[in-house]
Amino acid sequence: MFQAFLSKILELSAKGSFKDQTARVIDYVDTLSDEDIKVVVKEIGTIPGCIKASSSEEKLFSKASDIILARCFRMLGLKSKSVNERADSADVIAESVHHKYSLVADAKCFRI
Repeated sequence: MFQAFLSKILELSAKGSFKDQTARVIDYVDTLSDEDIKVVVKEIGTIPGCIKASSSEEKLFSKASDIILARCFRMLGLKSKSVNERADSADVIAESVHHKYSLVADAKCFRI
């Protein structure tokens, strides 16, 4: 499943603006089953070697990790989204619907 996810990210990174790419990644992630998300979560922390450093593919892969994290928070029952703004802003915001606490997060990906 992770290979299919990676292929989709690489495919999407070749089309349109970063904002459009991000919207398409969100749409794609929303179609994945909970089981597929669990598989992707196990692998997404490491940037694959096929993605060049400082490339548009790397930027979108990193954004996809934030989108996956937001989806995980929703799977836990939180209202969550990946934030598009980058300056002085959290990458992911989540809020408890019932208890009204909120949290911010950043899904980091690393190159090994």
